[in-house]
Amino acid sequence: MYQKPHIIRRIVLCFFSVCMMGFCVYWLDRLAWGTDPCTVTNLALAAKFGLSLGNLQAIVNTLMFIIVLWRDKKQIGFGTVFNMFLVGYSYNLMAFIMEKAGVDYHFPKISFGSEFVFSDFMLDVGACIVLLAVFVFFASIYMSVELGTAPYDALSVIISNSQKKFSFRTIRILWDAAFTILGFLLGGTVGAVTVFMVFTIGPMVAWMGKRIRRFLE
Repeated sequence: MYQKPHIIRRIVLCFFSVCMMGFCVYWLDRLAWGTDPCTVTNLALAAKFGLSLGNLQAIVNTLMFIIVLWRDKKQIGFGTVFNMFLVGYSYNLMAFIMEKAGVDYHFPKISFGSEFVFSDFMLDVGACIVLLAVFVFFASIYMSVELGTAPYDALSVIISNSQKKFSFRTIRILWDAAFTILGFLLGGTVGAVTVFMVFTIGPMVAWMGKRIRRFLE
C-alpha cells in the first residue's frame, strides 16, 4: 500500500477529501433530506447519547476497526484512520464555524400541500444536486488513493468475501439498507438523499474513481 507512486500526494489528497466529505455531510444534514446510511445512524445515536457526531463516530468506528483488524488487516491504512475521525470532527468544525459566524441557516422545509413554494423546492433540489456531486467527487478521491477504507466500508467487503452466494454489490446495498433502517428506527432523518446513496453511491464513486486514478499514477 505504501509503495504506491506519489505516496505523499495520495496522503494529502486523502486527508483533504475526507475533511470535505465531513463538510458535505454537515450541509446535507441541514438540508434535512437525509445523509449517507452510516451517518444517519450515527447522527441518531449521537442525539440519543447527547454526544457530538465526531465523538460518537470515533467510538463506533473504533469498535468496527477492532473487527476489521481481526478479520482483514489489508483493509487498514491512512485512509482508514482519516475516515474514522475526520468525517465526524469536520462536521463538528463546520458547525463550530457557523456558530461563531452567527449563522444558523436551515434550508426551507418543503410542504407539498397548499403551502407548497416552488422556489423553495428548486433551491433544495439545486443544493442537493451540488452537495451530492461534491460528496461523490471527494469520496471518489478518498477511494482512489487506495490507502485503506473506513471500517464501515471494510466490513461490507469482509462480509462479501466470507460468502459466495451474493455479489459485493448486493451485499453493499443490503449493508447500507440495514443501517438506513436502523437509523430510521433510532429517529434519524431518512430521506431522498439516503435512498439515493443506498442504490447509486457505489457505482457513481467507482465511475468517478477510474478517471481520478489517472492523475495518481
